[in-house]
Amino acid sequence: MSTPRFQVDPLSDSFIRLIDIMFGLTITQGFVIYRTSIVSPNISLENITLVLVYATIILSWVGYHKSILRYPYNKSRWSRFRLFFDIVILLLYSYLVFVGQDLPRVLLGLAAIFFVYSIDGLIRIREWRDSKVSKPWLSFLFGVGFVLEWYSLLNWTNLSWVLVFLTLGVVFGYREVRGRMGYPTLLVVGVDVDGVLGEQVPPVLERLRREGKGINLTKESITDWNFPINGTDISREIEKALLDSTFIREMPVVQSSTTSMEQLHKKYHVVIATSRPLETQKSTIDWLKKNFKFHEFVNTREVGKDKLGLDVLIDDNLDNVKGFASSGGYALLFLQPWNLNIENQELEQLIRAKKIVRCEGWEQVLKSLQDIERHH
Repeated sequence: MSTPRFQVDPLSDSFIRLIDIMFGLTITQGFVIYRTSIVSPNISLENITLVLVYATIILSWVGYHKSILRYPYNKSRWSRFRLFFDIVILLLYSYLVFVGQDLPRVLLGLAAIFFVYSIDGLIRIREWRDSKVSKPWLSFLFGVGFVLEWYSLLNWTNLSWVLVFLTLGVVFGYREVRGRMGYPTLLVVGVDVDGVLGEQVPPVLERLRREGKGINLTKESITDWNFPINGTDISREIEKALLDSTFIREMPVVQSSTTSMEQLHKKYHVVIATSRPLETQKSTIDWLKKNFKFHEFVNTREVGKDKLGLDVLIDDNLDNVKGFASSGGYALLFLQPWNLNIENQELEQLIRAKKIVRCEGWEQVLKSLQDIERHH
């Protein structure tokens, strides 16, 4: 499974500037074409139609920048398709400007634009693997509406004034409706694996006992991530065990994690973020798919979890939650015996500021996410 959201293309800003330049040229070319109407304005069907064209283009420009903040171009092929169709939309805007005072052609141009919007939405869903990031059917319905307006105008020319104002209202209304339904502001929630979804410590201790090392420790005994065990420590033993695909496949899940992840999947954009060894990635993904619902997977072995663009991180590692909360995000510390003793002033300050919330089990995680969502 690839990680499209976290492979932002270094050229993304350049692509955005290209789109901006094309937007600007589209708008300014109309100033030249319709110089007379601008210098000597009057209330006519042609000029109101021109206002409709410019309202569509300017609102789209604003909407584009709102969406690109959440959905930057990345290295995936789906993102390349999205860039292509964004340029197609710009070419259709140019068409609108060229026919800017011809209402029937403007209506056909709007229909074409909204049909391409729906294609763009389908691509975004594929890109993010999350149906919540767009509602392509919404754009499609508006496109059908413009076709019906065009057909009505051909048959009842006396409706021209009614239709031009109706269409102007629809263009503004679409932005409001799309804001509520089309591109919701989703919380992007990162979820750690070991200690949050999978119980790694008990099977490691059992593994040590089977090796005849005489270990009589329980999970509650592991009060530190570097807890010493007969010349080694728990973290090194876990790292070694994770290279065993059988160990991964048989790892038990944390209580209530499966059902809780189903709830997260329905409401948020869920990203598995783990720093497990790269060699174990395929086995890890297979185990995750068997037990959990999620949208994306990213291995953070080479990049910090605070660099992923997450809104919330659920993790049991004190260093991870401290780094993430310090960078501006919200961190939910999944309580385990090895993270109960907090002797760090910065951590304590972040907890008091509610940038880090201590959660005893998945029930508290779900409640804390609801609280964060209300204030996000």
